[in-house]
Amino acid sequence: MTPDNRIWVLMSRHLSRETSPEEEEELQDLLAHSPDRLYLFDILLSYFRNPPIAGAPHLARDPDLDQRFLKMMESSAGLKPFDHIRHSVRRKWFIAAAVAACILLVWGINQLPSSPATHPVHNVHNEEVLARAGTRTKMVLPDGTQVWLNSNSRLKYNNDFNTNNREVTLEGEAYFDVAKNTQLPFIVHASSIDIKVLGTSFAVKSYPQDKTIEATLLQGIIEVSRKDNPSTPRIILRPNDKLVFSKYFATRNRTGNSPSGPGAHISVSPDIAINSIRQDIPDSNKVETAWLYNRLVFDGDSFRELADKMERWYNVKIDLHDSILNSYHFGGIFEKETVEEAFRELQLTRDFNYKINGNEIELYAKK
Repeated sequence: MTPDNRIWVLMSRHLSRETSPEEEEELQDLLAHSPDRLYLFDILLSYFRNPPIAGAPHLARDPDLDQRFLKMMESSAGLKPFDHIRHSVRRKWFIAAAVAACILLVWGINQLPSSPATHPVHNVHNEEVLARAGTRTKMVLPDGTQVWLNSNSRLKYNNDFNTNNREVTLEGEAYFDVAKNTQLPFIVHASSIDIKVLGTSFAVKSYPQDKTIEATLLQGIIEVSRKDNPSTPRIILRPNDKLVFSKYFATRNRTGNSPSGPGAHISVSPDIAINSIRQDIPDSNKVETAWLYNRLVFDGDSFRELADKMERWYNVKIDLHDSILNSYHFGGIFEKETVEEAFRELQLTRDFNYKINGNEIELYAKK
């Protein structure tokens, strides 16, 4: 059996929950070397195993998955093979038929004659959405993708978005629930890295002043590549993976949650590491996604790291006047506290003084 045929067999067995651990490992290896099959495989996963995000019912998807998949196949290649199958055979054979249809779809696309592409000439300009310091906002892009922007973040895209491309530029922190489009990949440009979305929900943190860029995957698959060295191998992330890219080749990799078990931390290169985020807590308690629920979660942050987060959260400026404060670390959650209430709570665990002058806060070690 050829590798191409083998991958379809394993995909079908995976979707019908029949793969052995050895077959599962073989499938993942084959997908890692076949981006086009990986993309189609993720479409199948998303449509046939698509539960809502834990703890976030407002992110739930359309429950009529079969009908949505049919529409997708029809719009992609005019295929209508399922109407007589869907109500007369078991679900796993329906899935197998869907995989077969994908094979036909890929084959059909490969047989299409090439012809010069023509596009209307028009002026391209940037659209920009800004979430100011102390605020968070939600938006829907022209393709139906939902985006949540955290405090002091901005998202830019061209006015030809969803026509010739689906590319956005992020400065700050955002959560994406990407609408699927097999013809136009969704790409996030975040400082030093590009993130290609293969149909998914994920979070990106890329503030200019931060030393790291973080990409955390909750559902689906994303592909990360480096702008400074495009020839380097691309990194595939799977659910509950968190990639941390050090802008300054820092040797220490800080994550919001501790790795969850042996092998959870993988050094890809001196400046890139992949961690496993915790799965035993709801999204509302995870550092990477708690802000979606209007909660500021910190876990082992130094005082400077926490101050940076609080500056964005409360729209204030915080100065640490004594170097000893940098040795203090904190863990906890702020939800409805004012900035002064937050500092009072922090004083319960560490000795320091603070002075508030309008939007400026000065911190001092207690003498």
